[in-house]
Amino acid sequence: MAIRRLVCVAALGGTCLTPTGCATSHYTQSRIQTVPQGVKGHAGARASLELGGVKMSIEGLDRAPRGEAPLVSLRFVFEPGELGYSFDPGQVVLRTADGREWRSTLRGYELIQPGSAFDLRFAVALEPKQEAELVVAGLARGSKPLEPVTLRLGRRDGTSIDRMYWLEALGTFLAYAPYAR
Repeated sequence: MAIRRLVCVAALGGTCLTPTGCATSHYTQSRIQTVPQGVKGHAGARASLELGGVKMSIEGLDRAPRGEAPLVSLRFVFEPGELGYSFDPGQVVLRTADGREWRSTLRGYELIQPGSAFDLRFAVALEPKQEAELVVAGLARGSKPLEPVTLRLGRRDGTSIDRMYWLEALGTFLAYAPYAR
């Protein structure tokens, strides 16, 4: 009986001494800020839009700790409604406020199928709160190119939960609870 109480007190004491918070990290990441009027879709960290029968999502791959500014890197994922579409990532242009332009390192038309993904990298780093224009061109239906669309791209701050200490404390308590009887 005394041992059970001792184990219970030790478990409760250990639980109280364990930090009961969350370890977080702060980062910045490229994201689509706005989608132009007339284009079906929404902006965000994983923006989605529809162009000429092709659903597309654009996601920033350049997450970095605050204070660092990595090169802009975006993933384009396509879901065409039917076959016959192609995409040339070399025609996608990133234009900064000073008028300079960068193109993706990938070049040449490729047929797109449902789930086709292209990781585009640009030789420019955006600072936090800096915005640029992303001209999405290079999409074609057969031999007919679709109209390019200009999106606003920027770097925004975020916070991620890396570790949840309160969950560890709860786990400790539950591990020793059977011995408390």
